[in-house]
Amino acid sequence: MNPGNGEFRPGLVDSVTAAGARLLGAVTGRLPTSAWRQWGLRRNRDGDVLDPDVAATLLSLKVVSSLDIVDVPPVHSRRIVEREAYLAAGNVRVAEVTDTDVAGVPVRIYLDKPSSPSAGPPRPTLIYLHGGGWVTGSLDSHDAACRSLCAGGGVTVVAVDYRLAPEHPFPAALEDATAVFTALQDGAPVAGTTVDTDRLVISGDSAGGNLAASCCLWLREHGRAQPVLQQLFVPVTDLSSRTASYEEFGRAGLYLTAAQMDWYEHHYLGRSSDLTVAEDPTNPLISPLLEPDLAGLAPAYVAVAGFDPLRDEGEAYARRLESAGVTVTLRRHRGLVHPFVNSVALWSGAQRAMADATTHMRTTLGTHG
Repeated sequence: MNPGNGEFRPGLVDSVTAAGARLLGAVTGRLPTSAWRQWGLRRNRDGDVLDPDVAATLLSLKVVSSLDIVDVPPVHSRRIVEREAYLAAGNVRVAEVTDTDVAGVPVRIYLDKPSSPSAGPPRPTLIYLHGGGWVTGSLDSHDAACRSLCAGGGVTVVAVDYRLAPEHPFPAALEDATAVFTALQDGAPVAGTTVDTDRLVISGDSAGGNLAASCCLWLREHGRAQPVLQQLFVPVTDLSSRTASYEEFGRAGLYLTAAQMDWYEHHYLGRSSDLTVAEDPTNPLISPLLEPDLAGLAPAYVAVAGFDPLRDEGEAYARRLESAGVTVTLRRHRGLVHPFVNSVALWSGAQRAMADATTHMRTTLGTHG
């Protein structure tokens, strides 16, 4: 469905590189605070210090991935992202993984407990929408994140392989996300299991966090029940303007750049196609932060990174939700950069961040033990 995705197959060099990156992350992640200061690690304007394992692996990434996604066609960009994700991914064990479809949309199902012929009791279920700027990213690139959420959260995870721009600009990705969510909300079975429709979570990172937030707005607009939790990792919430964190972190060296965000926006809004009129970035389903009324939306867990161009708009959305009466848990992971959800094999801070998210989710769902 999305050309370029699923075409990366790691070779020996990739396997060795991945092992070296994980060893580098493990060694630098154990350095004492005094050693961090000696390295002269980067500080942001708020005084947060970039984690040493993050700093080290970002330097190594420049060596193993010299091409910028904005300099090649989207199909090639997708292969670059797939390789980078492989280098950062861990091997979190879950009970079962199955590729199938829901409502005609390809999905990957992760089960924390083996399925049984009788289906068993209804299970809390998380619908995951991967990041990648609506242009890149796949079921494979975010496999590690989904495994972490499944195993740590005690939930079934349904990862959505939504259509990507520029072949399928807005609203195609949101249509796929809402199709899967509403099908599960209406009781569609998943990999031989029964979904607990009263304990649905919608989750995503970056562009996927944007889609998760927009899905909640869409559900309210269509008179549908909200999920029990919207879990937003480093979400895009406003494509109509750029915040101060873009100025501070948007140059090369901290993974996500302002130029890449401009490139993603260009494709997602249809400016790279032959559409007569490109989409308006002030549409709240594109920029949820611009929705005038955020009341009645699902409780939110919002996690941002201290060195991320998207940090400020994620925090702004959390504050707007809270002021509208929505229950909000906001976390700033101060020493991390943008792609921490699928970097748990590299960064100790990413491991702690995902553990915090799954602990919060277990408390919300009542799945402790």
